Amino acid sequence: MKKISTLIAAFAILSSIGLNAQRYLTEVFTDVDVTSGVTYGVNATVIAYTQLGQAIPEELKMDIYEPNGDTETDRPLILYFHTGNFLPHPQNGGPSGTRTDLNVVEMCSRLARMGYVVASCDYRLGWNPVATEQDERVYTLINAAYRGVQDCRTAIRYFRKSVAESSDPYGIDPSRICVWGQGAGGYIAFAAATINNYSDIAIPKFTHEIEVPPGSGNMVTVPMVLEAVNGDIYGTIVGINPNDGDTLCYINHPGYDSDFNVMVNMGGACGDSSWVTANDPPMISFHAPSDPFAPYNVGTVIVPGFNLPVVEVSGSYHVQQLANALNLNQSFLNADLASDVYTVQANLYNDGAYGLYPLNRPAGSEADSAPWEWWTSDNVNNATGLLTNPDMSQTKGETFLDSIQAYAAPRIMCALALPGSPCETPTAENDLCVDAIDINPAFAGAVDVAVSSGPYSNANATGGDLDVADVTACWFDDLAGNGDGNNPEIDNTVWFTFEGDGDEYIVIADDCDGTSDFAGDTQMIIYAGDDCNNLTPVACNDDISTANNIYWAGVLLETTASTTYYIAIDGFNYTGFGSPDDPLTTGDFCIQVQQTIVNVEENSDLQFVVYPNPTKDNFTIQSNEMFEGVRVHNMVGDLVYAQSGLNTKLYRIDNVFAPGVYTIEISTANGTSISRVVVE
Repeated sequence: MKKISTLIAAFAILSSIGLNAQRYLTEVFTDVDVTSGVTYGVNATVIAYTQLGQAIPEELKMDIYEPNGDTETDRPLILYFHTGNFLPHPQNGGPSGTRTDLNVVEMCSRLARMGYVVASCDYRLGWNPVATEQDERVYTLINAAYRGVQDCRTAIRYFRKSVAESSDPYGIDPSRICVWGQGAGGYIAFAAATINNYSDIAIPKFTHEIEVPPGSGNMVTVPMVLEAVNGDIYGTIVGINPNDGDTLCYINHPGYDSDFNVMVNMGGACGDSSWVTANDPPMISFHAPSDPFAPYNVGTVIVPGFNLPVVEVSGSYHVQQLANALNLNQSFLNADLASDVYTVQANLYNDGAYGLYPLNRPAGSEADSAPWEWWTSDNVNNATGLLTNPDMSQTKGETFLDSIQAYAAPRIMCALALPGSPCETPTAENDLCVDAIDINPAFAGAVDVAVSSGPYSNANATGGDLDVADVTACWFDDLAGNGDGNNPEIDNTVWFTFEGDGDEYIVIADDCDGTSDFAGDTQMIIYAGDDCNNLTPVACNDDISTANNIYWAGVLLETTASTTYYIAIDGFNYTGFGSPDDPLTTGDFCIQVQQTIVNVEENSDLQFVVYPNPTKDNFTIQSNEMFEGVRVHNMVGDLVYAQSGLNTKLYRIDNVFAPGVYTIEISTANGTSISRVVVE
């Protein structure tokens, strides 16, 4: 294996705070380490069957991309499967078809710079696209796709095994895996996402007649794929050809889970609509509606270069419609993406097939089914490639990858439940600071607080000191990513523990410097238990509760001098039932605080786009309705621009911002809408 370190320019110069804030959404690393030629399995290939008369074992290879200098050790994994018509390059006649295609390397590098671990995977090839009989073309293609699914599942098990048995050498989170397929790889991704049982593959259109026994004249209809011959859909049972004893499937990494969490398809299709069921993962697709080879809706696969029909399949448009009907994409349907410029563009043309980005090609370029591809002029199949992509260039390809990357990123984050995703609650850019302090035991509704340390210390107030020395926990929302290290953030939640020895207050504020505006409320959950084990939750509200023999009252107050919010825990009795005025016995308490924004009402009808994006000097905001105000925040939540009283649908801002990623918020009397812009 060989390590390669590649320096690649990022969109903007990001601080370490911004790096944490935008991880998985934008590119935040500059260096990518590539470990090439990793063997993830061995299985039987038929690619040389006509010459050798048998399937031979083939090492399955992949290149692994990682963000250089990353300190995170539990990173989501993306498995990327390239195009190539299930034939080796250059024999496939196209300019692409390897795990090192230029656009593949670029996309994998981008994803790694976003913080993912990415594996660009080879898979077994071989079928007969020019067979005289269509039945043979169908038979060999479905078997090729089936082997691709087995290889995909094998790669997933390889990584899970590496975590369990090899000390996790790639630093992945085995519970967060995405399968991404391009072209023929898209067929693999769709099939891997939707084939849940062998019965899915044994449907009438994938059956044929064979003579049993050979020479008998007795014709029998059987599935084109047989588990005993080809192995199971995961590649975890041996497959043997009974006619000659040839092994067609070897077992790799048994005992590990083969499933994944989300699928991305670029220009592939699904073998049959019946495969799509409610058990499938979320799906994201990119497809040129005019694709002449892989149908966009329901249609027949056509062999490129020979124009031979193969089999009817369901394209991205149809599959995404089915996926939404089955609520497969619910994880990102409710995301804060309505005003995202790429979402707006996709929704103009996808007819409600949410998760689908149609890549419309202009007149004269209808055959340009893979506009994201580019290659060098010395490619042996350069002339063939230019027939369908005559204006091919790196600039054009990267422009399409920009859209693919930007549209897929937030949806993958949602599907993988990654911190800071637009599906996460809260989504506001407010910080939260929590102090545990004593109050005056004779509390009678007035705020009488003394904080001995921290940003809210007040020497003039009366009351006790902190229960334990300097018990302060700061939570920062995941967009800002500024956890203080002592109290790490977990899904927008801060935890801290203390020994209760009297009436307690929890002080909650939006910002650890006490200066920012706070547009929201706070939910608090109190747990009591021995050393914070065996915890019993108590709901938080404004009423006195006696649940679980814990007597307390939550009171939400706001001081007039600052934006600090106080929630009074007026009484804890760990051992029994007490009253608000009684002293409290000592006990162990765990506090969980979650912020919930309630004062900003989202207007689902208000949509806008920001262009150009990215930008270097200025950008324009164009909305579908009149808006009154504009606010711009940087990545750490600081307000850097504000304008009110506009009453316009079009507004230009001359660039006075440093390079980075900014949140744009426009508002009307009915609510707000939010998008982002990248300043280079």
